[in-house]
Amino acid sequence: MIPAINKTNSIAPLTQVKLVTPVIAIPDSQNSSIQFEQDQKYQALVEARLFNGKSRVLVADSLLQMYLPEKFQPGTKLELIFISHEPNLKFLIHSETSLETNENHASISTTGRFLNVLLQDALKHSLSGIAQITSTSPILNGVPINSTELPSLLQKAIVQSGLFYESHQAQWINGENTLENLHHEPQSKLMLVTDMSATKSIASAPLGTDMPVNTQSIPLVLQQLTTLETGHLFWRGEIWENQHIEWDIYEESHSSKKNEPTTRWHTQIRLSMPELGDITVKIALDSQNIHIKLNASQLDIASLLKNNQLSLAVDMRSAGLIIQSIEVQHDDGK
Repeated sequence: MIPAINKTNSIAPLTQVKLVTPVIAIPDSQNSSIQFEQDQKYQALVEARLFNGKSRVLVADSLLQMYLPEKFQPGTKLELIFISHEPNLKFLIHSETSLETNENHASISTTGRFLNVLLQDALKHSLSGIAQITSTSPILNGVPINSTELPSLLQKAIVQSGLFYESHQAQWINGENTLENLHHEPQSKLMLVTDMSATKSIASAPLGTDMPVNTQSIPLVLQQLTTLETGHLFWRGEIWENQHIEWDIYEESHSSKKNEPTTRWHTQIRLSMPELGDITVKIALDSQNIHIKLNASQLDIASLLKNNQLSLAVDMRSAGLIIQSIEVQHDDGK
């Protein structure tokens, strides 16, 4: 007698692996301590599609680069099965899901996650509300001989600080800036795109397009956001070797007598010089007038500045600047 087959005890079908061809992966950084266990499953998230054709994927808190089919866009969750270490890391794709919700089908873009990182970093470090820039090398090789040389170099230090990089890119696209000028800014050293001509396609990409994010750019972006929010930046560096300078630039908005909003810009430079001692220069300017305050820590230097303030005013007026007032004070800090 042939026994009857009990269908309830039949073997359950194996879960189908959706991608038979192994996925080759390499670490996104020089970190060589990544360890994966054979035949283990790992949750993964596609972070970005890169310009080299690969995708940046977060696997077990490690960033990897791997070639994925076009359908795996940023925001896709994957379940990967690790199969080999040699000669490169190899995975099989077990399943994938999207970060979409059933209610509104909205997905979290790479840009959204990047902004979230920025906000968390801002809260973590309790930003002071001032974008602080530090120059690592003197802007002059020696004491300037030409008095007009220093102002233009100080301006250049701010312009090339990276705070205005995106607006400079827009100027370049419109033919109002040069590629050489862009190369002097810090972002150009962080770009994942090796061919700068691809920047035009990035700038013209439609809104919502995911772009690769370099985490080293986060401090620069934080400085940009802080400057936009507060209108205040602080620059510290050397004019020439061992001659330090601290430079504040900020704006102040207020209402005029006609209740019209007006903006006044303030700049303050602090120097400590071998023979002149500590000197602070404060300049307030708007669309019509300039107010100057000079503060010296040494009494004889304050007297020297007072005796020469008229010639300073004449020189500035001859340059087309309207000087409303010049004030010299002595403050030894005691």
